[in-house]
Amino acid sequence: MKKHILIITLFYLPILLSQELDENFLKSLPENIQADILKNADNNGANEQSVYRSIQTQTKLEKKSLEDIKIRIEEDLKYLEDKLEEGGDTHTKKDQTYLFGSDFFRTYQSTYMPINEPNMSSDYILDYGDTIKIQLIGQKSYSENFIVGRDGSINLPDIGKIKLSGLPLREASSYIKAKVNSSFIGTEAFISLASLRDINVLVSGNAYNPGVYTVSGNSNMLHVLGVAGGINEFGSYRQINLIRDQKVIESLDMYDVLITGTYKTKTSLKSGDVIFVESVKNIVSIDGAVRIPAKYELNKGQNLSDVIQYANGITVDADLSNIFLDRILDGKVKALPISNIKQFNNIVANDGDKVFIRKHSFRTVDIEGAVLKPGRYLMAEGESIADLIKKSGGYTNNAYPFGAVYENKRALLINKMAKDILYNEFLDNIITAGQKNPSGDTNLKSIVDITANLKNTIPNGRIVIDLIGESSKSHIIRDGDKLMIPETPGHVYIYGEVSYEGALEYDSSKSLDYYISKSGGLKENANNNAIYVLYPNGNTQRASLKKSLFQNSPDEELVLHPGSIIFVPRAIDNSATQRLAAQAYVSILGNIGIALASLSSINNN
Repeated sequence: MKKHILIITLFYLPILLSQELDENFLKSLPENIQADILKNADNNGANEQSVYRSIQTQTKLEKKSLEDIKIRIEEDLKYLEDKLEEGGDTHTKKDQTYLFGSDFFRTYQSTYMPINEPNMSSDYILDYGDTIKIQLIGQKSYSENFIVGRDGSINLPDIGKIKLSGLPLREASSYIKAKVNSSFIGTEAFISLASLRDINVLVSGNAYNPGVYTVSGNSNMLHVLGVAGGINEFGSYRQINLIRDQKVIESLDMYDVLITGTYKTKTSLKSGDVIFVESVKNIVSIDGAVRIPAKYELNKGQNLSDVIQYANGITVDADLSNIFLDRILDGKVKALPISNIKQFNNIVANDGDKVFIRKHSFRTVDIEGAVLKPGRYLMAEGESIADLIKKSGGYTNNAYPFGAVYENKRALLINKMAKDILYNEFLDNIITAGQKNPSGDTNLKSIVDITANLKNTIPNGRIVIDLIGESSKSHIIRDGDKLMIPETPGHVYIYGEVSYEGALEYDSSKSLDYYISKSGGLKENANNNAIYVLYPNGNTQRASLKKSLFQNSPDEELVLHPGSIIFVPRAIDNSATQRLAAQAYVSILGNIGIALASLSSINNN
């Protein structure tokens, strides 16, 4: 880590320098470059101080600047590390399991107040406060509402009191009709429930918001718990008791609701009832190759096999030869050997147990272009690029393995970070040029052009591979990797400071001089001492028309291949800028190479 911080610090230090720019010079730059320079200047404006400082003040400022650098470095490294963790194996990630059922009450509607127009079941039990609508048609006709009184009855005109409390709506309706028929000849009664009673229920124990709640008479334990916000972090999902007259008359196990979808309550709530949430008992975590990794609450005496059942069983990619159980014994976490998953049938769960079933590390990879069966493949852990090519049916007749493009997510993130650092260095270079010579610099246009091109370059995750040699067998693929096999091109490509840019027919007998001559020769500002050649396999070589200067041995001899890209840059006098430019050219050329290979592979599909 310290090594990484030191390297990145060297990149960031130039950006922290005090920067004052001429307004006309700034306006001469492209708008997007202007914006980035101003942004950098704003970010670092706090570092600008008077030249006349005491030693103590200077020391404090330097310390602050170093702290700023450290913070930025740590943020970048954390970003990179977090991204690299994404898509990794489950056992390499931090413990992210949650308590099963804890999200159930988050989506509950906020109220269960009385409903004015109920559509109740015929099993609804009537009690004090319910309103019954009775309509008589015949010898005696009227339509009125009657409220069930404290004595549990209603008083019908010319009939008297009818006791309804404790009766289901169905039985109450039959009872009222019988009374009407016996009192009035030729009269028919129609009974319905006009409105529900209110009841007061106490929610206590480990509820999220314990207290007394007013709910409608058709509410059940789940309704009231929802109004109270559910169960807190110390509450049990397995034992929620309904207490009436100081006796437990029913218990609710939320796992029946959440796992099997059954709600077994048969008791209607009454005013004065207490819903008491017991404290949680045994919490067991299960992670890895199960369908619902989470923390589960187990009742006393339950085995660990029940945890697997609650987690919806193991997944198809489970590695049953690698099962782990961590248990707290004598104040220490001990790893108990598990050789067969059936052992869990006989192991009673303890609070704090952690079960991990490893997944086979399958990887999803893509292969495109000149293979017989391009597409997406599921690969086993340890399989190589050669295995992927074999699964895809092998190469077509016109495949060009030397030009293969292999892309990787980790390489993409690292290349993005490197590109951002390089771009910031270019901005600092522009600022320096503007401070030294605001009226103009012969190198400035070249620097600005390279900076603009670099900004527009999309980072890629290409890794240079050799499919011709043995590296394809040793290179292990990772999840999300992509392999692209182009068809054999018949051209080389030339760009930059030449009279004619574009494709030229490939001739294996011709040298670099030939292709430059074929493109109309070099322009006046061309740098003939630093010509860059990107080979189809992703490697870049610097060459020169003055061969004696760079090519001192046969190993350094430039050999062009079909699909090579020749880039002739503009000459730059400043040696520091030349170093940066060389890095930028490699990045820009790399994207051009991938684009050309992609076109070739698309033509084949």
